[in-house]
Amino acid sequence: VSFTYFAVLNVVTAVFCQSAIESAQNDHSTKCQAILADKEMHIEKIKDLFQEIDEERTGIITYQTFQRKMNSPEVRTYFETLDLDVWDAWSFFKLLDLDEGGSVEIEEFLMGCLRLRGSARSMDVAKLMYDQAWLIKNQGQFWAFVEERLRMLLKEVSSSNAKCSDVADVAYRQLL
Repeated sequence: VSFTYFAVLNVVTAVFCQSAIESAQNDHSTKCQAILADKEMHIEKIKDLFQEIDEERTGIITYQTFQRKMNSPEVRTYFETLDLDVWDAWSFFKLLDLDEGGSVEIEEFLMGCLRLRGSARSMDVAKLMYDQAWLIKNQGQFWAFVEERLRMLLKEVSSSNAKCSDVADVAYRQLL
C-alpha cells in the first residue's frame, strides 16, 4: 500500500512539474513576443516623432530644429509616451548625434531613442559616458600641446642662457 501511495505521488508530482515547465516556456515565448511587439510599436512611434520634428522633410534634424520643436508641448508629450525624459535638449541631441555631424538622421534617431528610453538614469549614464570620453580626448590633446610648448620654451630658455653666457664671457674679456 505504501509503495502504491508513493508511486501515485511521484506521477502526480511529475505531471505537475511537466505542466509548470511547459507553462514557463509558454510565458517566455509570450514575453518575447510582447517585447518584440512593444519594440515595433516604439519604432513606429519614434518614426512618427522624427517626421513631426523634421518639418522640412529633409531626413535630418539639426539642433536648431530640435530645440525649436522641444518647446512644443505635443513633442514633449510624445517623448514622454516613448518613456524618454528629455530635460536637456542639447545633451539629448548630442547623445543622438553619434557621428558628431551636427545633425541627426532617422537611423541615429531611432537607435538613440531605443537606447535611451527607460528611466532617466540610463540617459544620465549615457551623458556621463559621452562627457567623459570628450574630456579624455580633449585632455589628451591639451596635455600634448602643453608638453610641446614647454619643450619649445625650455629650448628657448637654454638658448638664451647660452647666449647670455657668451655675451658675459666676451664682456669679461674686454674688461681685462
